[in-house]
Amino acid sequence: MCNIWGKKIVDQELTLQEIASFFKEADQFSWVGITGGEPFIRKDLPEIINIIVQYCRVLNTIHFATNAQLNDKIAGIVEHIHNKKYKPRVIFTISIDGPPGLHDKIRGEAGAWDKAIQTFIYLKQLKSVRAQIGYTVSPRNIGRFQDAFTTLKNVYPSLRFDDISVNIFQKSSFYYENQNMEDLHPQEIKEEIKTIQRLDRDKISINNFLRRNYLNLYIKYLNSKKCPLKCQALSSTCFLDPYGNLFPCAVYNRKLINVKEIHKRLKSFWISEDARNLSYECSHNRCPGCWSPCDAYSAITGSLLKVGW
Repeated sequence: MCNIWGKKIVDQELTLQEIASFFKEADQFSWVGITGGEPFIRKDLPEIINIIVQYCRVLNTIHFATNAQLNDKIAGIVEHIHNKKYKPRVIFTISIDGPPGLHDKIRGEAGAWDKAIQTFIYLKQLKSVRAQIGYTVSPRNIGRFQDAFTTLKNVYPSLRFDDISVNIFQKSSFYYENQNMEDLHPQEIKEEIKTIQRLDRDKISINNFLRRNYLNLYIKYLNSKKCPLKCQALSSTCFLDPYGNLFPCAVYNRKLINVKEIHKRLKSFWISEDARNLSYECSHNRCPGCWSPCDAYSAITGSLLKVGW
């Protein structure tokens, strides 16, 4: 559902020193999500985590999005964080695209589903981390959620909906680089959402609350193509790409700055007129409009009086 894996300019990614310079200035993040491509390919990931833990003074959670193919490296990171004096909450979202055959076809690798599930089960046995399945509804797996859920339940009978995060395929010209991919038909999305809602009989939890509101409000988004709640992009959230470009989110192609260029002036840029104007555009639906969990979840928690349990 994206072309991140095909990016070629790896040599231009932020260095450890540049990452440290950023977090030394941007030290108020409570949640840091590390994504990719595949973050566990990066050999200096332990050092990146050291930087985040050292400088983020109110850090609560580190989140990894992963294809879960590199079990040994994932286990090493878990141990690395566990051995720290200060241990933030660690969440792993493991991508599953369907039942085994479909998942392997989409991922282009035989046995990818088996490896991902082995990693998921391994992580579920650890009390020090939270592991969940990340399922993205896309043109390649539309209508297959129930098959995927049934298969997952067969191999891991303890699976609950609290273990599942659902995302509807989104487009981004600069992050996913998938603007030319086939669109999902609105009616197909609505039918898939109905299927997920029918299967979901879990008790309330934070994850269930967020997912349910995300899916319920997605119907409203389909009709308007605008964020159905006040977007928090560049207010409480932002997106930093591997090359140092700071965006309000992973969908709106409006770079604020490149953090390689500013060093100790980052905080002044964060409160600058350009940043305030860009944040205003996002919160007042003057951007392209999206409803991706990366930003939808922060919008939901920022508008609790407008959503229901």
